[in-house]
Amino acid sequence: MPKASDISVLVVDDQQSMRGICKFILNQLGFKEITEAKSGRDALGKLEKTKIDLIISDWNMDDIDGLTLLKVIRKHPRTKGMPFIMATGRSDKEQVKEAIVAGVNNYIIKPFDAGSMKKKIEAVVGVLA
Repeated sequence: MPKASDISVLVVDDQQSMRGICKFILNQLGFKEITEAKSGRDALGKLEKTKIDLIISDWNMDDIDGLTLLKVIRKHPRTKGMPFIMATGRSDKEQVKEAIVAGVNNYIIKPFDAGSMKKKIEAVVGVLA
């Protein structure tokens, strides 16, 4: 069972308020290593410099959206197996299918709470200790 405090998370969202909410929930769940990125481009830069175990990314962002970020991560040998959870405000079945084809591990619909976030994370990394 992985310990939340041993897992480093990258939260990618162009809205600072959403990053703050996500970080707050992750802290509640016991995560300590949380890196924030304000865009897909920012996330790629942080992935080069920081050890990351899990990515939680918004879908709709301006420069590089969540789906494009996912595709880039899946092409790179160092990050291709990295757990990736997509956050979206829409539960569009076509959009979900597209993310699954691109290799997303899970997705969460906004707004979310600590309980639903914990379930989505545990489905990807295993039950948290």
